[in-house]
Amino acid sequence: MPTYDVLDWVDVLHVQKRALNLSEELGFLKRERTELAIVASELASNILKYGVRGTLEMDRFTDARGAGMTMIASDRGPQFHDLEAALKDGWSDRGPIDPLEMLKRKGIGGGLGAICRLTHSFRVEPLPRGKRVHVVRYLKARSTRPPRRSRRPR
Repeated sequence: MPTYDVLDWVDVLHVQKRALNLSEELGFLKRERTELAIVASELASNILKYGVRGTLEMDRFTDARGAGMTMIASDRGPQFHDLEAALKDGWSDRGPIDPLEMLKRKGIGGGLGAICRLTHSFRVEPLPRGKRVHVVRYLKARSTRPPRRSRRPR
């Protein structure tokens, strides 16, 4: 699986672009490609904000449910204090975020929730040093029938 180092903010742009390219190769619709780029960007920026450094892996896959794209973000940062809290918009893993603190922390506390909403599977695994966030997005089945022709009155 291709792995990208996330050590600096320019790496966030790099993985975002790679997510766009891979999702296009896989046949995701334009809106879905944009959503996957957001997921890659959020995963990578979270590595820099909270995990200090890490990697983002992304690749195509096929399983019993179908084909799609997977991303795995690994970092060397602390475990989530409270993952359920961190998944709520406007919250961190320690509770509600004071609006005055949002600028200092470079975010509004909506990233993990967005990742969950834009993917079909979200899983966090603790590592001896850090954590791994694994997400999956499936391709939607596309109709193979020819488009219906509209009937126009004559």
